Amino acid sequence: MSRPLIGVSAAAEELPTAFGPKDCTKLNTAYTNAIYAAGGQPVILPVTLDPPADLLDRIDGLMLTGGGDLDPELYGEPPDPTVYGVRRDRDAFEVALYQEAMRRELPVLAICRGMQLVNVLRGGNLIQELETEHDHWQTNPSHEHSHHITTTPGSRLAEIFGSDLDVAPVNSYHHQGLRNLGSGLVVTAMCGDVIEAVEATDADILAVQWHPEHMAPHDHRQFALFSAFVARAADRISTIA
Repeated sequence: MSRPLIGVSAAAEELPTAFGPKDCTKLNTAYTNAIYAAGGQPVILPVTLDPPADLLDRIDGLMLTGGGDLDPELYGEPPDPTVYGVRRDRDAFEVALYQEAMRRELPVLAICRGMQLVNVLRGGNLIQELETEHDHWQTNPSHEHSHHITTTPGSRLAEIFGSDLDVAPVNSYHHQGLRNLGSGLVVTAMCGDVIEAVEATDADILAVQWHPEHMAPHDHRQFALFSAFVARAADRISTIA
């Protein structure tokens, strides 16, 4: 059986090159490694100014990745001084990716910034700087956990984790979080008062605030997120075949 093709969004960032500072496509290989290990074939989607309408023609699932902050203009707010790494070209590109994925009814796995983007595009907004007792930007290695989340019984996330316990360790690299939920989203994991995962009731979307791609080689629950996502993409192939 052929591997389902998983589109993986990549960041655009100015980086030093032999030609001087240039805009470059940037993506941590932990994302693509996790997809490949789970049985999918990652297809990197670099930011383009005018994404073609057929960009997702041969794609079976979409992963929206982490990175710098969204432009607060997307949810109608002025930026807090802590906002960093805004790239309006990436915002526009990923908006187009998300909208096309919804039109094609693709399964979507959204991670960190990706979860925030999904929420904003469904009419929600963000907390631009978290104030919480938990540290959400860890200094220990990324494959280690920072805190625990409490999952919602009966949710897809809880089913994927496959444990009788409703508490799971996760890593953490974010200074923003979801405030008001977007339309059609339900919370499926929390850490204190911070939303850590959401799922859609009207689309195949699972979104998490932590970075499971770094923990996946060491934690079967985190790897299961990618396995389940790739399996849903494979199911879609068999459904439309």
